[in-house]
Amino acid sequence: MSIRDSLLRTRPAEATPTRVPDSTPAGAASSAPTAGGGGAADDLDLRAFTGTALGLVELADGALPTARFVRARAAAREAGRPRTELVAASRAALLLAVRGELRTAEQAARDVLGMPPSRGWSCRLDCGYAYLALAVVALLRDQPEEATTNLALALPALDAAGWSGNPEVGDDWLGGGEPVAAAVAALCRAQLRRDSGDPAAGQRLLVRAREALADRPPAARLTGLLRAAEAELRAARGDLDAARDLLAGAADEGADPVLAVTLAKVQLLAGDAAAAERTLPDWQAPAATAWPLPVRLEAGLLDAVLADRAGDGRRAGRALEQTLDLAGPQGCRRVFTRAEPQVRDLLAAHLDAGTAHFALVSDLVRGAGQSTAGPTAGPRGALDEPLTERELTILRYLQSILSNVEIASELSLSVNTVKTHVRNIYRKLDATRRREAVRRARELRLI
Repeated sequence: MSIRDSLLRTRPAEATPTRVPDSTPAGAASSAPTAGGGGAADDLDLRAFTGTALGLVELADGALPTARFVRARAAAREAGRPRTELVAASRAALLLAVRGELRTAEQAARDVLGMPPSRGWSCRLDCGYAYLALAVVALLRDQPEEATTNLALALPALDAAGWSGNPEVGDDWLGGGEPVAAAVAALCRAQLRRDSGDPAAGQRLLVRAREALADRPPAARLTGLLRAAEAELRAARGDLDAARDLLAGAADEGADPVLAVTLAKVQLLAGDAAAAERTLPDWQAPAATAWPLPVRLEAGLLDAVLADRAGDGRRAGRALEQTLDLAGPQGCRRVFTRAEPQVRDLLAAHLDAGTAHFALVSDLVRGAGQSTAGPTAGPRGALDEPLTERELTILRYLQSILSNVEIASELSLSVNTVKTHVRNIYRKLDATRRREAVRRARELRLI
């Protein structure tokens, strides 16, 4: 869907591209700004509409105009413009999630999915942004199954080129005309591929996403996130030289903190703790409050690890406690549970030393042990009668709270067709209820 289409959906049906209707039907509210005469109401209209319009233009260039969409959404809500609010809120939800403001992002995404205008094909793209925001939130909270479910709902709604109804889309998926959504989806999918034991596939996704943004200068921040994630995957695969090459210049003054923090991690992985100490930017400086929260948490955790290696237990404990202070309110767990084994040891020692986050740290210690164990081995899809591709697609939707009617709407199928597929799924999995089918599918590693 083009920017023009998104903008036109915020205007009333009876408006023309150059004229707002002279009158509005009784009981109905116009969704486009008027030419004047309304005082404060007109000012709200103008801020809502122009803020959303400028945000969409910047988003199409690969920029991350979080504050603009947040302000536009607030103005649209106050002005009573639900369609404009839907567009602004859905984009704000995704950008807030990328920043690590998980609670606000989650609430915004759920608001979008609960808004009356989100029902219907014309708002499918907006729902895609909301589901993608929920996927990012789930991933950062280390809830991979929920992240996978929301990605399965987001990707078809984002109208990807080559989409065939299968959530396991190929590595050539670039999100059509939504470069930011495509890049964020690649970041999510790459991490999930790494978690499942296939970092090479994740690396390919990141390379393609980064190449797609190569001719978009406003996408520098997004490209930095992709480069950092790719460097981490290369380092995890043992290709430290390639990882350092990707991060060239990251140690320079004024460099992107995302790249600097990642370079410090790579240097530590290579055994050069002194270089990592020099490279690590000051994550407690006032300017660091503008960093994405996951990046700041990575820096704080790395600071604690470096202090522990240097034998400075007090500094390590202080850095770890301050990192937990930042992570706790948002429920951001992944940085701890997917970290190196030394982090688990640090967390366990922190429990003994005393912490204001005892319950959280206890949970993280257990989670770190489970997450670093890697994917469980076992047969996949050991069924007498295998599920078809369409049945696998619907099975993934059964993990969500969507009804059969809503699943049918998402896949453009009739309700009866979905019900038939669900009955077949139950029969093949020897299940009688949705929850039982999902449990059985997970045991067989079908989802």
